[in-house]
This record gives sequence, structure tokens and C-alpha cells, in this order.
Amino acid sequence: MKLITVGKSVLVGAVAVGALSIGTAGTAGMAGAAAPTARHFNCARADKRLMRIEKNEWRIAAGLPKLKANEAKAAAAGKTARAARLEKRINRLESTKFKARLTKRSAGIQAKCNVSGPAVP
Repeated sequence: MKLITVGKSVLVGAVAVGALSIGTAGTAGMAGAAAPTARHFNCARADKRLMRIEKNEWRIAAGLPKLKANEAKAAAAGKTARAARLEKRINRLESTKFKARLTKRSAGIQAKCNVSGPAVP
């Protein structure tokens, strides 16, 4: 009878130690994941980033007429879900908030790194 009780207490002790060690490792892992990491911007890549922003602005301006034509075609064909999705996308791309965000990012890069925006072909 005594042998079973000792075996149970050893087993319970091992489970408790395992649970505590997993618990502390889990909390340490969560503490590391919760801390946000600061992004570092490298001015050596400023021209590349500005080029990408300006290319995206150019592609948006070039693609809007096609999106509007596709929206009109979808609406005429009775594909209301597609027309609504295209309208939502057009509204987002034409919004002042979206354009202001791109302008703010390029202005921030230009101010921080003292570079001017490249010309997109």
C-alpha cells in the first residue's frame, strides 16, 4: 500500500514541476512577444522606397479608368456583387485619406534622408 502512495506522490510531483516549468516558459514567451519592435529605416534605401511609392501612385492613376470601365460593365451585366467590390476599391484608391498617407510617407522619407523624389518613367 505504501508503495502506491509513494509512486503517486512522485508522479504528482513530476507533473507539478512540468506544469510550473511550462508555465514560466509560456509567460516568458508571451512577454517577449508582447513587446513591439521598433522599425529601423535605412536612408540608403530612401531612393528605392520613394521610387516604389511614386510607381504605385502612377499605377493607381493609370489603372483607375480601367477599374471604372470594368465597374460599369459589371453593373450593366447585372453582376452587382462584382460592381460593388470594384466601386469599393475605386473609392478607396481615390480617397483623400489614401493619397494623404502616400504623400505623408514620401514627405517623411524626403525630410529624414534629405533626398528628393525620383522621376518615374
